[in-house]
Amino acid sequence: MKIKTLYVRFYKSFNYDYLRKSHPKAVPDEWDRLPESGLFYPFVRVAMEPGITTVVGANESGKSQLLGAIKCLLTGEDIERRDFCRYSQFFTVGGEMKRPEFGGEFTDLSEEQVAAVRSIASLGESVLVETFHFFRMNIGPVVYVKNGTDWTEVKVKAAEIRSLGLPAFFLIDANTPLPDSVPLAYLTATDKAKKARPRKKMLRWIENMITNPDWFGSKETIDKATPQLIEDYTAFNTVDEVDDKHLMKRLELAEKLLVQVAGIGKDAFEQLKTAVKNHDGYANGIVKKMNEDLAKALNFPKWWSQDSEFSLTLTLRDFDLVFTVRDRTGSEYAFSERSGGMSYFLSYFVQYLSHAPTGAQEILLMDEPDAYLSMLGQQDLLRIFASFAEPTDKSVQPIQVVYVTHSPFLIDKNHSERIRVLEKGDGDEGTRLVANAGRNHYEPLRSAFGAFVAETTFISNCNLMLEGQADQVLLAGISSLARRAESTGATLNLNSLSLVPSGSAEHIPYMVYLARGRDVDTPAVVVLLDGDDEADGIRQELKKGYRDKKYVDDEFVIQSSDLDINNVSVASDSIREIEDLIPVDLVVMAIRHYAAEVLSPEEAAEVAADVTTVPVAAGQKVFKAAEAACKKAGTKLRLDKVGFARAVLHCLEHEADQDLQALTTANFEQLFARINRAQRQAVRVNGRERVRKTLIRHKDAFLRDHKTSALRRDVEGLLEDIEHQLTEVTDETERVRKDIRLIRRDFDLASEPGAVVGNYDDFKERLGALPYGGVQAVQAR
Repeated sequence: MKIKTLYVRFYKSFNYDYLRKSHPKAVPDEWDRLPESGLFYPFVRVAMEPGITTVVGANESGKSQLLGAIKCLLTGEDIERRDFCRYSQFFTVGGEMKRPEFGGEFTDLSEEQVAAVRSIASLGESVLVETFHFFRMNIGPVVYVKNGTDWTEVKVKAAEIRSLGLPAFFLIDANTPLPDSVPLAYLTATDKAKKARPRKKMLRWIENMITNPDWFGSKETIDKATPQLIEDYTAFNTVDEVDDKHLMKRLELAEKLLVQVAGIGKDAFEQLKTAVKNHDGYANGIVKKMNEDLAKALNFPKWWSQDSEFSLTLTLRDFDLVFTVRDRTGSEYAFSERSGGMSYFLSYFVQYLSHAPTGAQEILLMDEPDAYLSMLGQQDLLRIFASFAEPTDKSVQPIQVVYVTHSPFLIDKNHSERIRVLEKGDGDEGTRLVANAGRNHYEPLRSAFGAFVAETTFISNCNLMLEGQADQVLLAGISSLARRAESTGATLNLNSLSLVPSGSAEHIPYMVYLARGRDVDTPAVVVLLDGDDEADGIRQELKKGYRDKKYVDDEFVIQSSDLDINNVSVASDSIREIEDLIPVDLVVMAIRHYAAEVLSPEEAAEVAADVTTVPVAAGQKVFKAAEAACKKAGTKLRLDKVGFARAVLHCLEHEADQDLQALTTANFEQLFARINRAQRQAVRVNGRERVRKTLIRHKDAFLRDHKTSALRRDVEGLLEDIEHQLTEVTDETERVRKDIRLIRRDFDLASEPGAVVGNYDDFKERLGALPYGGVQAVQAR
């Protein structure tokens, strides 16, 4: 059995699916109406992959809460009134306080589970049961089963829930790394001794052995350490218990590695402790055998792509077993000498290897494992997730995996269908699932990451569509260099502007359509084209629109030829592409550097001797002139645009003098300023459209619940909700605020809040005009 769909309502930041509620054609499911009033408050629905589901979103978007919702659904535990969504209109202290509600659609049922569902719903053998829905409502647990076109709804008891065999969940702890060492005293202690108030009875002793192993090398050193141990004992009550628990978790993890994964018996640790006390060489033989067992069990090079010769070994140091790593250099390091990501990855790996399948269906939950891992470490972790979901041993039950991440490197780009993007709306809208994130990993990932790898599209609040990747390299690189040099001229804010290479000019109309033509949430878009004939044609195509609909305004389409040639110092007589902004001296440097990267030293020296200048003919592009100069020199060098762009950046930063740096950045400042103006205006227009859509959504939702009449307090609540959405102070939002004040005055909302609004048809007309007041205010100027 697996979760096919998760349903959440009124839980922390999850309020309800406000987009679905406001959709005029939305059809409520059986469980979407409130039992008390029958009002339509649909659950937030999150589809789950049968294998791996990747949940992303900005801070406070509800990612971790989604994992909590899965736990509440499966166990029925910790469903607290305190977790009821606090900005829900149903959050109250006047009557009985409600609890959050959870549900799930379950599929891949076994024969026993199908029989249990049929029994609970009183269905005959002829009824096909492939899925069922189970909800934990305020009225109690409920099962819904489809019988043809009808639904059977049954309240269930605890015994019936157990008969369904819901999946169990387990966690990989993302915050507990392997320790640097583990004391033999811990490994040989009884389980009862470890659990019996470890902080007071043994933890301080263990801490001291870890941090001061030299204290226990001989009787003399122990005698010297005794006063310190007594002092520590008197300070037991001042020890932070949270730190104690964290240390115990780390030691438990080390024990799992040695006992469960490597299969080392506890008797071996007893023998080793005795051999150490007797200063017996037998101890070295035991440790050697332990390392052999550890190497066989881990097979770590298969999983750690950063070093195929990496190994983890044990080193005996007094009464401690110290974890030591050896890399491809042959050097040995303690954990403390390596990056923290190593010990965290080993922790995840050990938890993976030590997990004992129960035989029943399980779900692995993991919250933000990217915090401690490098990019490559995160990619390696994906392989561990895959081994859970698709085990090579077909006798092992596959495990459904759901993990939360902030990192683009924990997304498998070959499986974009796994992505679930959560976004927290404004005011009482709460967390929702962004639709189509798997189909187009574009705008939905904007708030999730803020920055992403180069090939990911449409992720910031404004996107600059470029013809090619070389444009992206030059713009980002020169802007960043200018910022580092504390230039006072214009630069690009790459945290709010995504540079999107389209592959070529002819692809830009389609890329604009992808960004703005398919989804409810559309980003602001600016287009940068070359200044040649092909780009002129693309500009005309954008004016016409894609598929007979225009998706970008003319003012947001920039051509390099729009720049004032008199304000920049360039070799060309016109700016036909952004490479024309690069001074000739820097072009020569870049050619030589590029040659040194791709040619032999002898051939690179020939290029350096032959290419001393790059003459640019009238009407010629600088890059074409550079290609011609290389060809004339008779070298084997063939310039690649992206490689040339990277060479330009290298030379600009490491070889060019200050005057050449200043000249280059000054040339690009005019382009940056032009892009910034377009970006600001595009964001304004896009924000105006977003406000309008939000107002329409609130208006439609309200009128669906109040078709013929409404109380004054209900209308006042609606207007307050709308005002909370108007977070910015602009001409548009000020006009909307003014119209709201007039509605309050004209319909006397301040008096008798329990009274019905008079002249309701007039009110509905005024409410319908509210989303367009801001647009009218701007257009009237």
